[in-house]
Amino acid sequence: MPRFRLLLLALFGLALVLAQEVYRPEVELVRKDKKVVAWVSGEEGSLFYADYGDLYVGELRGLEEDRVAVGEKTFFRDGGSALEEGLSPGDRVEAAYNKDLLRDGLPYLMRLRRAGEEEAKTYLRLVLYDPKGVEVRLGEGVEAKGPLGVVERGGEEALFLSGGEARFVEEEGRLDLRPGPGEVVVAQGAVRVRGSRLRYLNDTGEAFLEGPLQVERQGERPLSGKAGSLRYLLDEDALWLLGGVEFAQGGRTTRAERALLKEKEGYAYLFGGVESRDEKGFVRGERVRYALKTGEVVVLGRVLGEFRE
Repeated sequence: MPRFRLLLLALFGLALVLAQEVYRPEVELVRKDKKVVAWVSGEEGSLFYADYGDLYVGELRGLEEDRVAVGEKTFFRDGGSALEEGLSPGDRVEAAYNKDLLRDGLPYLMRLRRAGEEEAKTYLRLVLYDPKGVEVRLGEGVEAKGPLGVVERGGEEALFLSGGEARFVEEEGRLDLRPGPGEVVVAQGAVRVRGSRLRYLNDTGEAFLEGPLQVERQGERPLSGKAGSLRYLLDEDALWLLGGVEFAQGGRTTRAERALLKEKEGYAYLFGGVESRDEKGFVRGERVRYALKTGEVVVLGRVLGEFRE
């Protein structure tokens, strides 16, 4: 199978300049009439790397820290090998591997996941690394940023954004990929949500940011808060905060099970056991409209309150 490798390493002075502007390589995933686009700055230290892998489907026979056995093949793995969670021996899996990168005679495992009904023809992995942050645009109104991005094509299309780093080992002709803990920021307008890792699946159009999350919004009355996780639905342009949502703003603290952010409208809609308290009392409801600029709340369903003069 023909192999293609594309490498942009500003570290080695390969940044391209067009009309006095730094060339910024990008990759996009298209879903219906919407796009998810990821790019690096193209400046010093940034990296854009892509290569194909071969695919092999079989029964998972062994899963060790440094190697994986599938059917009649065995692969070596490292920290850059992506494994779907919850795999166990006996599962029917699809292994994407680089047959040209060998260790102890074993080819390198790039990705391991449960096999779908239709077998893919090829696998393409694109790695984006930028000390200033890989930037991602989800549709029109949501952005994300983190140090390391990986885009996968083959069987399914996915994007992962996390901490960690990547570098090209020139003397060995290979990519050293090291995902790790870090900070990933998702933004909608003036709202910033900080988590640890973003996973977007193009088949479903869903993005998931792992928590615990920190929420903030700057302004005359700054908002700070927290949540368990974030879920963004590309088709609906809907950004949800889920699990233990809490907003603190101007002496008022508001808690809910989940919140739908509508930053363009200036509101968040809170659902599930909502309670909002300040020094004058509290108000409760099952559905509440929250003004992001001021922290004011309007109960839209099942109101209960107590206030002091």
